[in-house]
Amino acid sequence: MGVSISDSIIVVGAGARGLSVALHLSLRGYTNVSVFAKDDYIPSGDLTNVYRAAQDAGVQFSLGKQVDQVAYVSTLTGKKSAGIRTRNGFYPSSLVIIEAGAGASDSSEIGQSHAPNSLAIPLSCYTNSNSNSLVKYVPQTSSSVILLSANSVQSSKLSLVGPLVLDLLQATQQTAVEVQKVSQISPHPLSKL
Repeated sequence: MGVSISDSIIVVGAGARGLSVALHLSLRGYTNVSVFAKDDYIPSGDLTNVYRAAQDAGVQFSLGKQVDQVAYVSTLTGKKSAGIRTRNGFYPSSLVIIEAGAGASDSSEIGQSHAPNSLAIPLSCYTNSNSNSLVKYVPQTSSSVILLSANSVQSSKLSLVGPLVLDLLQATQQTAVEVQKVSQISPHPLSKL
């Protein structure tokens, strides 16, 4: 699944991880990035600066909107994200990125200001194969849902989360192009099989 720079991308959660991803996506040229957050404010401190930079870069914010569900459509290989649902309606998106939030035992400022996202809890059981990874595709979602890990992250590493998502998107796009090239080089026309 390739995500073009004009496709809709929704980031669920406006904590440090979510804001980092939104900012990095917009700086890389993605033009349709939105952030949904259940709180109607952005935590103070450095996050305010990242929020303002993301706004200046064109990221749209929907604060005070609790995301209730990731909506899916069925595909031949499983399911694919179609967008998100809130009490106010459905918002289509080619890619949904969910900030898992910090754990309850996290005593850091970030952990205290950003509780775990309820959407991430059922998805996290599918992504525990590599607990060291901060950014993971949720399996069986056609690379259309990314989970930002709930593992404790040192504040010095938070700026890495956005670039990790970009690396993941680029790797997926390269794989999609390679698969397309291989499928175009069929040694036998289908009519002769």
